[in-house]
Amino acid sequence: MNRQQTLTITVFMLIFVILFFGFDTKNNKQKALEKSRAQNLELISIERLKNEAVLNIPRGIAVKLGQLEEETSLISVDTELVDIYKEISNIWNNQGHPLISAHYAERSAQIINDEASWTKAGITFFLAAQRQEEEKERKYSAKRGRAALENAVSLNPLSPESKINLAMSYVDVPSETEPMKGILMLLDINREYPENTKVLLQLAKLALRTNQVSKAEQRLLNALEINPELIEAHCLLYEIYREANRNKEAEERRILCEIQ
Repeated sequence: MNRQQTLTITVFMLIFVILFFGFDTKNNKQKALEKSRAQNLELISIERLKNEAVLNIPRGIAVKLGQLEEETSLISVDTELVDIYKEISNIWNNQGHPLISAHYAERSAQIINDEASWTKAGITFFLAAQRQEEEKERKYSAKRGRAALENAVSLNPLSPESKINLAMSYVDVPSETEPMKGILMLLDINREYPENTKVLLQLAKLALRTNQVSKAEQRLLNALEINPELIEAHCLLYEIYREANRNKEAEERRILCEIQ
């Protein structure tokens, strides 16, 4: 190979490297198309689930769902549309299909756009995540659930309840990259709202899961100092004392636990 051929090949390779690594080879139209396809995959997934599920529910209910779906295409009033989405969501939930139910709860929340509606959508998605057998559907449920709960927090940043719900989403379905994120969020919430009994209860339950019994007991006692009528705290203390053969204390908590 002579010098001129070598130089030609070198220049060609240099141009190739610059074009391939230095510039985005996809134009905006291609990017938009790929983004649209990615978004449609989620919609297609729900449609597939609906098409499969409708074959295994009573015919009368399937007909009812079909009628409601048809109504949604004819209605332009948001309040009426929300009512139909809620009805469809309840039907699918009653038929044992929480992911489809969550999808319609999310559609309601997109219209209402308040803390309560996004919280309901998020919790429904996470109930679905816990029941899905397929990994893809479980991840989809968790992703949509977290997005919904984040919306709830953004609409009311001062609400500890919404923050706790979001933290528990990371506890119940841990992040692959940040497995401790949920517990760390709960600890932050506890520091921010030390008088909140709901976060104390959740931290106590997590302590029991990891066999940190004394820490769980202390958190429950702290919660009862704030609210002596917190039945769930009495019941959890009853279980702790019963397991530890602290019979007198267990009996006291049992009585308080049964007062409902």
